[in-house]
Amino acid sequence: MSSSSPPLHPSTTHYQDEPQPPPPMTPLEPPDVPAILRSKRSLKRQILSLNVTLPRPLQIGLTCFSIAISAVQANGVYCWGTYGPDVARSLKLDITQAQTIVIGGTLGVYLCAAPLGALTDKYGPRVGSLVSAGFSLIGYQSFAAILRSATSETPFVHIYLTIAYFLVGAATVGSYFACLTCSSLSFPSHPTLALSLPLSLIGLSALVLSSFSALPIFSLKHSRELDAAKFLFFLGILSPAVNLFGSLFMKVIPQPELFGDIKLPEDAENGHGQNAHLDNDDNEQDYDDEDQDDESADMGEMSESIGQLLRLDERTPMLIGGIEAAWEEIEAMESGKDSYTAKDLLKDYQGFWSFGIFLALIIGPGEMVIASIGSIITSLLPPTALHSDISMFFTTLAPSFTLTNSNPLAVRNKHVFLLSLTSTIARLVTGVLADYLAPPLHATPNPAHRRDPTQPSHLFIRQRPVRLSRSAFAALAGATLGLIFAWSAGMLGDTGAHLSVLSAGAGAMYGTIFTLVPAVVSHHYGATNFGLAWGMISYFAALGSIVYSYLYALLSIPASGDPSDQCYGPRCFKFTFIVCAISCMIGSVGVIVLGRRWKV
Repeated sequence: MSSSSPPLHPSTTHYQDEPQPPPPMTPLEPPDVPAILRSKRSLKRQILSLNVTLPRPLQIGLTCFSIAISAVQANGVYCWGTYGPDVARSLKLDITQAQTIVIGGTLGVYLCAAPLGALTDKYGPRVGSLVSAGFSLIGYQSFAAILRSATSETPFVHIYLTIAYFLVGAATVGSYFACLTCSSLSFPSHPTLALSLPLSLIGLSALVLSSFSALPIFSLKHSRELDAAKFLFFLGILSPAVNLFGSLFMKVIPQPELFGDIKLPEDAENGHGQNAHLDNDDNEQDYDDEDQDDESADMGEMSESIGQLLRLDERTPMLIGGIEAAWEEIEAMESGKDSYTAKDLLKDYQGFWSFGIFLALIIGPGEMVIASIGSIITSLLPPTALHSDISMFFTTLAPSFTLTNSNPLAVRNKHVFLLSLTSTIARLVTGVLADYLAPPLHATPNPAHRRDPTQPSHLFIRQRPVRLSRSAFAALAGATLGLIFAWSAGMLGDTGAHLSVLSAGAGAMYGTIFTLVPAVVSHHYGATNFGLAWGMISYFAALGSIVYSYLYALLSIPASGDPSDQCYGPRCFKFTFIVCAISCMIGSVGVIVLGRRWKV
């Protein structure tokens, strides 16, 4: 066979449309981790995330501003002392019906704390602000609409107002959780400051909101009295607007300096992953620089997920001393130590019922003063003083008060101001003083953990001795509140010349107790279960508020004997104050006994 002839059986046949072989293998591009994470989000999550990348300084400024204004408008439910008496007068409500309305707002705060707190923990502070915007809009505007359309003859009008005020209370606690959760997660390196500043603004909220009522636009025509419907309509615009702003810009600020050593799930699955590949390819562009903004957003999400893992809610960093202590409690929880449920608490786990009852005996009277300060002031105003000779009456009531423009609204605002201001100052002073008198434990690395991983990673050491325990401090505040009630029952005469002692003293002790009791709960029941324990115990505070507010209403019997008439004089509150004084003393003794048993 000739060498030039073609082979009988060619090894390869070429077709016109045959696919060409792939080009030689080239190094793979590094995976776009942010894009993968975004693609796995549901449409609902993408809508709720509002993931708009902003420069970090601008985002910090917007977050801080959102936290501040959200805190300042949060406590609208505690402005009842400003407009409550006008609502009761315009609809001719008796004191029991008026107390029912304010109790509705208090229940909105306490009963909605657990679900709104869980909602904020799961979806973030912006969703909490969005929910509060809806509640405040419906609550305030429906309240104002009922006031404009209803009369004293409208059946069950106080029930409708109670439902509306319940929504106002729910909006209050939603804003509370949103701004404090965002602040604690955004600034974990300064936990006390991150909580004390918004808490102070929340404490001043009633003062700020009530100050708007003094504007002439909210006065009735040809009268110096408050137009409650117009004022509540204004709050129904202000509060939703502030919360809507927070729902857009109250975003947790990323903290890469704290969580930079934590790998994303994709990194863990790929082992060496992208970093190993970059080492093998010297010509590869560093994608970290190109996608810096996306990584910052992912790190923000990682910060939020770490916060949820550690249950870093609005109180946790201040009470347990940082992330290390939280990890320690998580280790204990995973090993089966100190784990309990709501069912266990209801079975009186670790003195749950006794502590809750003692707390209700102290907190209930304080809540009663906050809810009823407007009615107490009104009871010291003779009927003629509301329409004539006002200046002479107020000269006797408060000689130190400026009388140029004195009127009942101004005096109510004055005492709301004292309650709010003293409560705020007491919270700040108590936080510092309690840390000094009962210094917290400090977390230090445990050398034994390196040799034996089953050992705790940290040891907790007290560097200074305890001079006054937190439980004893809380009991002392409760006993002081009892003395204030006893003094007020005997010294508040027909003119109420020393009413400021009651409002300022009750506000200060109320703020002190509510600063100390959560710390006691956290120490005794554990930080990782703090939300459950404090949420359950706070229901006792709600119960105390209901019992003592209705007690005040039932014991405020007018001289005529007709409950629909207004009660005047110290007889309206004297017996209630005596009962409150005894209650606070009993509760204080119980708290100090439990505190010594719990060693907290």
